[in-house]
This record gives sequence, structure tokens and C-alpha cells, in this order.
Amino acid sequence: MGENYGGYVGRILWVNLSKGKFEEQATSDYLPEGIGGRGIAIRIAMKLLKKGIDVFDPESPLIFMTGPLTGTMAPFSGRTTICGLAPQGYPVSWYTRSSFGGHWGPELKYAGFDGIVITGKAEQPVYLKIEDGEYTLESAKELWGKGIIDSQKLLIKRYSKKHRIFAIGPAGENLVRIAVAATETESASGQGGFGALMGSKNLKAIVVRGTGSIKVAEPERFQYICKLIREEAHGSHGWPHTPRLDPELVRKYGQRFQACTQGCAIRCYDARYYTRVPSKLCPGRILSGQVDCIAGLFPGIKGTFYDWELGFEAGFELSQLANNLGLNHWEILVGMFPWLRYLKKDGKLKKVDGYEIDLDDIKFWAFIFNSIAQKKGDICSVLSEGTVRASEKLGIGQERMKELYPAWGYAGHWDGHGDHINKIFFPFWLVSALQWAIDTRDPISSGHGYVQNIMGWCKEHSPVHGLDWDILIDIGKKVYGSRDAFHPESGYKCKAYPAYFHAKRSVLKDSLPVDDQVFPRIFSKKTEDNFARIDGIEGPMFEYEMFKSATGINWSYEELDFYAEKVIQLERLLHIELFNRGRSDDEGLIPYFEKPENLINPFIGYRCSLDRKAFKEILNELYGYFGWDIKSGHPTEKTYRKFNL
Repeated sequence: MGENYGGYVGRILWVNLSKGKFEEQATSDYLPEGIGGRGIAIRIAMKLLKKGIDVFDPESPLIFMTGPLTGTMAPFSGRTTICGLAPQGYPVSWYTRSSFGGHWGPELKYAGFDGIVITGKAEQPVYLKIEDGEYTLESAKELWGKGIIDSQKLLIKRYSKKHRIFAIGPAGENLVRIAVAATETESASGQGGFGALMGSKNLKAIVVRGTGSIKVAEPERFQYICKLIREEAHGSHGWPHTPRLDPELVRKYGQRFQACTQGCAIRCYDARYYTRVPSKLCPGRILSGQVDCIAGLFPGIKGTFYDWELGFEAGFELSQLANNLGLNHWEILVGMFPWLRYLKKDGKLKKVDGYEIDLDDIKFWAFIFNSIAQKKGDICSVLSEGTVRASEKLGIGQERMKELYPAWGYAGHWDGHGDHINKIFFPFWLVSALQWAIDTRDPISSGHGYVQNIMGWCKEHSPVHGLDWDILIDIGKKVYGSRDAFHPESGYKCKAYPAYFHAKRSVLKDSLPVDDQVFPRIFSKKTEDNFARIDGIEGPMFEYEMFKSATGINWSYEELDFYAEKVIQLERLLHIELFNRGRSDDEGLIPYFEKPENLINPFIGYRCSLDRKAFKEILNELYGYFGWDIKSGHPTEKTYRKFNL
């Protein structure tokens, strides 16, 4: 352990694939300020990234980083953050992050490392094997061309079921910009296209196995805090009630709950595992696998925005096919296929590489998936660049694109406009708009904390289990200092501060790391006032209490908050230096939000659109919280001094 801090195992592994060279670095070189995960990654990126470097340049770094809670008994903490230049990013592949769950991150720490930094490109396909402090590069020749799940099966057979594998599929190998990398059945680094970044390095997989342990600074206090937080957790994604399994799906397909990360303490709406689902593409074959998050949309919902009807079995098979090939579910379901449906409706495109567009046909979907992953066909090879780039290169569907993609190359997500599956109405999507404006990708780790919480806990979303608005409003005042934060008729008042608050909380979630669906804890069914609380500790303080007792870093809550914000400041500086980012970039998403919202606020009675002038004013307010100049969007001299930039 570096500097006697708990929670860290003390080493970061640097791998130069071009030279086949390994180096070790003390994690303490970045502590305590770096925190972990995203906080350490940005400090490494600022050393390695130079202006003009291409995303697929061999020296473009790929950074895997755990945090002080990964692999401990902290609930919802078994995650890993991955950072680098993002192939999916548009109009430029700039620096951002993603994360994934499962058991790979904890196993990496048990093997003796807090993180891995990969540069260079191997001459031939390889995989990195790390076991109890030892590491080698092995030939991946036999794995190249195989899917993510298939590759894991082969490597588990070669080693053991205790070995954890993070891998790419054919999409990553072929540098498809919407390629994911993943571990187990559904724990994927989804957004960013980091599967393609791995593929550009001829890196097929990283295999880890460890028998080590992780020491914490205050074992009794840490155990006590974790126990209370685990007991306080309830519902799904912080929502008020716990879902139940469908008896018919249990009987017919072997449905069961499946945690998507180590330390999960709740039964999630989105995480289901199925043991026996008959194949539609290969009759007689029986499939198994997990369905998480947006994957539940593959079957379609006829008569809605997701207007196709494949049925459960076909939808399940497509989700598993996309997983194995390594394709981004969110891009497919919220961006690409709705866009293709629009093109057919508008008479702009009837066939894709000779195959008639038919979203009710599983074979059409499978054809597109396989063609994109292999970069085959005049149109599918362009779709492999991501839907935004495809629209530009093909010269079709640009107007429809404006309905689906807010910014940075990512389809809408909890923003009240492009993403129709998550219900949110004005004024709450104003916070999402601010988060999109200043982030480097789909900002959902920030968005879940505010919009998902308020919408999930209100009566409009949860008529039986939801809370009255006066309770929600009072809790909003406790967290954000104003009753307008959660007031459904508050308009533009007190929307900048929640965006500021949750941007910093997003850093903590990506640095400790902990699950972004669960934290910060705000609402509760287990207290009289419905504000999350354990032993006098308020919900938004839970992560801080775990961090402090695990590491022994004797910061105040305000100090941890300060260093979380410093990560945002460093990321902003990197984007200014490498990509000349400024206010004009942040305001580029305004037209997207000027369209009418999807859902009507019942207190208002009509569909609202963004008011450009009012939005610029709250963006000024958000800049003020960060200490950024309102004209340029750059940190002021005072901010440079404050954060010692």
C-alpha cells in the first residue's frame, strides 16, 4: 500500500505493447489528490496525450483504473473505470471515460494492481495475462475473430473459472467506432467505443487472477458503515419499490435476478439472467445470458417510439448477438435503428446493402449486426463509424439526427427529448441539458443522480409507491439549498446548482468507483421524512464515509468534494489544450433541446421547449459555480490558483 493508505494495493502496471515492455508505478504517486479511477486517469492522460494525436495512434493511451472501494465489502463498488480518446466521440474523438461492473476490477486488485496503462500496438494479436503480481503477453491468434463471450469461454477452459476476462469481439478488432469491450455476460464498457481502441492495439483481452487481499484503514468502522448502507438500500436504481420476477418467464425461460457488479445489494429492474431461451436464428439451439439496462428494448414496443415487434425470444437472441460481436446496445436501440426506421418512413432509404429495412424481422437485425462488426457492405461499413458519422457521410437523415443525438456523438439519454424510454418532463431535463453541455460524453453517471431520482420517486412515475411533491420539494431543499430544485413548476430556477452538484458526484462515482444508478442516496422509504439517512449520516455523505474509513485519508467532506471538482477542471483544461474547447461547443446542443419535449408536465399542461436566452443564463450560472469565464468557457485565473492547475 502506498503511503499506508487503505483500499489501494499500491501498484499500477504500465504496458507498452509495441516494445513488449512492462513497468510498475506506485499508486501513491497520484494520492491522495487523485482519489482513484477517473481522478488518477486524468492525471496520467495529461502526461501522455499531445495535441494532434489520433485516437488510433499506437501512443493513444488506454487506461484501466479501479478505486479504493473496488474489491472491498463496500456495497455496489465492484466497478472499473476506463479512460482514453473515444472512437465514438463526434465531431472529434476526444478524451472521456466509461465504466463496467462484474468481477474483473476486484480480481485485478486481488492480483496486485490498482490499474493498468496500455500504450503502443502489438505486432500480432495478443492478450495480457496478470496473475498474482506476474504478467505476460500471450498470443491471441486463436482468439482473433471470435466473440466476447466465446473468447471468455475459451480462456476459462484454458485457465480456470476463477480467471476473470475483459475482451473485445469482431467489432473491436475491426475498429468499429461503436464497439464495446466487456466481461462476463453483460458488464460492458458501453459508451465511447473503447472496444475499438483495444482493437487498434491488437489487444484481444486482459485475463486477471489473484489471491491477494485488500486492507482498509479502519476495518470496524468500514464494516459498520457498509452494513448500514447495504441495509438502507432498497428498490431498484434508488427507486421506491423492488421488482419481482415474472412467474411465466421463470417457468419458461429460467429467469432469475443477476447482479451486474460485485457487492450489489438490491434486485434491479434491468438485470435478469435467462438459462433456456430457444434460438430463432438457429432452431434447436438453446441460449442463455443476461439482459441489462436498455437491452430490454430489443423485443420492441409496438405503437411507441420503439415501434417494432420481434417478441421476447428474438429480442433476447439479438441482445446476446450484439454482446458477442461487441456492439453498443444504446447506440443501436436509441440511435441507429430508430434512425433507420425514420429513413424508411421518410422515403430516404428502403434497403441496407440489398436487405429491405424491416424492424420486425430478426434476420434484418442480425444481418446489420454482423455486417457492421465485419465492416461489410457499402452502407453497413459506414454505419460502423457510428450513426452520426454515417448520416454525414451518406448525406441522408441529418434532420432526423437532430432529434436523436444531443451532442458528442451519443444518442439521447435521460434528456426528455431523444430518449423516449426514460420518462422526464420540464423543468427537470434542464439539468440534463446543462450536464450534456459541459460533459465529454453522454453524462448519464451525472444524470441518474438527479433526473432519474426525481422522476422515479414522483407519483407520476410511481403512482403506488411514489412520494408526494411536498416531500420531494423539501428534500430538494436539503440537498440543493432551494425548494425550486425539485419543484415541478420552478422553471429555470435552481437548475444550475444540481448540475454542478451531480457533475462532482459523477467524478466520485467514477473514482471510488461505485454504482452510478445507486449513488448518491437521496430518497428513502426507511426514514420518517423519506430522506436517506443511517445513524445520523445523510444519504449524500455515504460515499464519503466509506472512502474515509477505507483509506484513512482524513479529509473533510468538503475536501473530498474539492478534489472531485479538480478532476473536472483538469478534464476541461485537457479539452481546451488538445481540442480548443470553448463555450461555442457547449452551446452546440441548444437546437436539440429547442424541440418540444416528449412528455407533458401535468402541472403545466403543454409540451415545453428550451428557451435559448434563459438557458444561456443558467449556463452562465453553472460556469460561475465552476469558476469559468462566461464568454470563453475557460477557467479563470482565480480558478487556476484555487485548484493549483
